[in-house]
Amino acid sequence: MQTSVRIDGANCPTCFNETLEALAHLDGVRHVHGSFAGPCLEIDHDIPLETINSTIRGRLRGVEMFANEIRMVPLEPVPLTTPCAHHQPEVTDPTTPPGAGAGGNMFVPSMTLGEIVTRRPALAAELERRGLDYCCHGGRTLADAALEVGLDATTVADELSVIAVDEPAAAWASLGPCDLVDHIDSVHHRYLWAELPRVSALVDKIAAVHGDRHSELFEVQRLYRELRADLEPHLTREEQELFPRIRQLVAATDASSASTRALPAQIEALAGEHETVGALLEDLRRVTSGYAVPGDGCASYAACYRALADVETDTHIHVHKENNVLFPLVVRLEDKRAVTTRS
Repeated sequence: MQTSVRIDGANCPTCFNETLEALAHLDGVRHVHGSFAGPCLEIDHDIPLETINSTIRGRLRGVEMFANEIRMVPLEPVPLTTPCAHHQPEVTDPTTPPGAGAGGNMFVPSMTLGEIVTRRPALAAELERRGLDYCCHGGRTLADAALEVGLDATTVADELSVIAVDEPAAAWASLGPCDLVDHIDSVHHRYLWAELPRVSALVDKIAAVHGDRHSELFEVQRLYRELRADLEPHLTREEQELFPRIRQLVAATDASSASTRALPAQIEALAGEHETVGALLEDLRRVTSGYAVPGDGCASYAACYRALADVETDTHIHVHKENNVLFPLVVRLEDKRAVTTRS
């Protein structure tokens, strides 16, 4: 049986991906395809429809206001009489190995974590859920990273391959250095400059109101202040020093200057600062038990933890773009310019 459903109100790509995986592991489900653009799902199954719907309700939540308080509510699947409009039929290659995902996207243990996320950004959450650090350590292969956390790399690769999210390769992955710098600045830097002060106010507010019952909030407050104190000067150094040097290198205006020759050392230093930020984000997640809001938490408590989780998610993909895409691109370009200058 082929069932297509729309899920109005779904607004979290991570939860959407987890729902796809949960459905794929149900006995009697042969294939699941999803598009967050809908959001919609197509399920090929021979189990009762209510089992499918129950799994979706248990995984996907929306946000509604009740008496000026934000609450999470389950979402109800809406049956579609025609296949999801966001699903584009694919030509199946009979030589494609089992486990290949939508569009022939197959992942193998020899791929690096950075390659996987660049190719399918939605899988970032899947790697994080398995304890695989794709941002600060995206140069490691899936095989090495899985071994370190006690997972079977082949099993993980197969699991990633069958999560059929309708998502193209990241557009930013094919940008040149200058365009990628502009993208990082406009998408991630502007977000952090706007969000970091707002989240500070939320952290201070819930620590003052709830700290007597939840003493861990004072540790959250300390860690967040340290995170902000590290991030803001880091952003400034990138915007005032690194990014202009990259533009200068690309323009080849005096590529032999001390400014552009300093790029590799500066990149190494900034990558080290990324490690520090990553460790602070990991500590915040641990102290908050994965940003789980306690039963007596108010709307501000929920808003604060949601904002902290969003900062973590955005910073991880931000660091990935720099560590695993921009920095290697710039180092290769600088090496090429240096060879040209010497000759």
